[in-house]
Amino acid sequence: MGEVRETELDLGALAAALWRHAWLLAALTLAAAVGTYLFLSTVQPLYTADTRILIENRESPLTRPRDANTQPLERYDESAVQSRVEVLRSRDIANTVIDRLDLTRRPEFDSANRPSLLDSALILLGAKEATPDRSVRERVMETYFDRLSVYVVEKSRVIGVEFEAPDRVLAAEIANGIAESFIDLQQKAEREASTAATAWLEREIDRLRGRVESAEAEVASYRSSQGLFDLSTTAGSLTTQQLSEINAELSRAKAARSEAESRARLIREVLSGGGSLETSSEVLGSPLIQRLQERQVALSSEIAQLSTTLLPGHPRIQALQTELGSLNGRIRQEAQKILQSLETAARVAAAREASLAGDVNTAMAAAASANEKEIKLRALEREARAQRDLLETFLGRYREAVARSDTQYVPVDARIISRAEPPRNPSWPKKGLLSVVVALAVLLLAVTAVLMREFTSGRAFRLVEVLPPPAPEREREPELEFVRPAMLHAPHPRFSRDQPGTAELAELLAQPAVRVALFAGARGGEGAGEIALASARVAARENVRPIVLDIGVTPSPALPAKGPGLGELLAGDSAFGDVIRRDETSRVHYIAMGETETDPPLQRLALVIAALTHTYDAVIVAADSLADWPAEHVRPDLAAIICSSDLPESDRRHAYETALERGARNAIVVRLEDTPDQFEETTEAA
Repeated sequence: MGEVRETELDLGALAAALWRHAWLLAALTLAAAVGTYLFLSTVQPLYTADTRILIENRESPLTRPRDANTQPLERYDESAVQSRVEVLRSRDIANTVIDRLDLTRRPEFDSANRPSLLDSALILLGAKEATPDRSVRERVMETYFDRLSVYVVEKSRVIGVEFEAPDRVLAAEIANGIAESFIDLQQKAEREASTAATAWLEREIDRLRGRVESAEAEVASYRSSQGLFDLSTTAGSLTTQQLSEINAELSRAKAARSEAESRARLIREVLSGGGSLETSSEVLGSPLIQRLQERQVALSSEIAQLSTTLLPGHPRIQALQTELGSLNGRIRQEAQKILQSLETAARVAAAREASLAGDVNTAMAAAASANEKEIKLRALEREARAQRDLLETFLGRYREAVARSDTQYVPVDARIISRAEPPRNPSWPKKGLLSVVVALAVLLLAVTAVLMREFTSGRAFRLVEVLPPPAPEREREPELEFVRPAMLHAPHPRFSRDQPGTAELAELLAQPAVRVALFAGARGGEGAGEIALASARVAARENVRPIVLDIGVTPSPALPAKGPGLGELLAGDSAFGDVIRRDETSRVHYIAMGETETDPPLQRLALVIAALTHTYDAVIVAADSLADWPAEHVRPDLAAIICSSDLPESDRRHAYETALERGARNAIVVRLEDTPDQFEETTEAA
């Protein structure tokens, strides 16, 4: 075999090329840096001034309304702060700043007066339209917004305002002017809101005054028309007081009647039972009875004294006894009169009680009617009180609003915490940094150009002489001999079970490295399909999942099938499930050649085999002859070449070498012997 000449990348040649052009690379880099620096020196510099605004509650506790709480947190959340950022970017503030600093008279803010060289060239070439005829204020406004930057400092309520201007002092003035205009705008909004609220409160107070007067007048009119007089704040209405007094009088009348009846009953019991009248307090309290009892005591004492000297029948004692009996009768008569007076008093008290009971019923009816009227009265009073309270509330708020308006105290929830100072260094352009970046970019482009030149010229590669290793003397291939059935196209019944040699082939198919195997005849007609199916059946008994594909020109009788097969699968007319069939006597699956009349596209054969290797342990391709093997699409791990017994050794060696040259990783020659009655296995070197 001749010498093989190959090329490889020559890094030394590339380095030498770069070294040869080092002076050019250095010159280009230096020229780019210097040119960039000089160009940027002609560019008008821009200065950036920065102002910081803090959003916070600035209401003083001394001036805050008494019924107002502290500002809610929602007023200063992220969306609220972002809203103030948009206010800072508004056209109202822009117009205020433009008017305050008279920016329309500054040429650096009018883009029409200072077109760049590039813009002028593009306009002349027609690549860019000229600046439309707009007002000076619109052009100044556009420049203003191009140079303005408003942002929120991360995780804070601080807003930053940055402005770029060719004049460092002007940049600071505009940044501070934007912040001050924002504060003024907030104060103006607060003042307008306070003025509008004051005017609204004034109108509401006038309306409420009339409603309060009307409500109170309605209460007074209803009270007087219904006779609902409120004598005191605690005693209740007149009807209620009358009912209370009549109830008290009725209670006293009942008590007087009960007392008179009790005393009369006691005296009556004493008089009827002959008891002592001294047990009755009414009898003892009578002055006449007291005098009679005193006289009775005196007579009893005198009779007792005379009885010591005189006999009971003495006229003097008899006379005194007669007078004493007369006194007892008079006392009982007087007690009878007292009884009659008590009975009379009891009857009077009963009559008064009955009269008062009628008065109570009348007063209760009047009180019930008065209560119904007082319900409406209380409703009217509540309405009047509610209107009065609302009026007092509005009056208090109105006084506070008027006081704040008169003192011009309008606190806003923002203050400037950092005013802009004229910057010392320009923010654009960064001449040093940009010069270095441009120089590095030019250096990279120049190096790339040099390397591309070397690659295109071929000088970046060098020839390498590679001598192929000497071909070892190939020993005779192992040759597996076994008996072939007498009829090639009608396999012997024992062919797939006990045929000598199939076990060795099945063992080879069971190897993990053998995923794709090829069975092909040396000259054709050796029955490669039968040998492949027989070996697959033996391998299936060893827990190997094989599938056999018939790719020969002549269909193998060992793989019969009616219907679609490999040809239809390659043509895309059928799917895998339509063409895969199972052997009747084993677990082997196979795909027959099919019934297509046109040659199928073999370009998809490699994809089909690759897909089957993901499902099966071994994919066995059966070809009638080596000529039928599409080597560019099937690269088997093992090629089994089936030879007849009369094939010369030189032809067997040629078939073996042909299989290796066409892409098989390994090859084996299988020779058939025509001895159908005796099976023997021999192995010899070819």
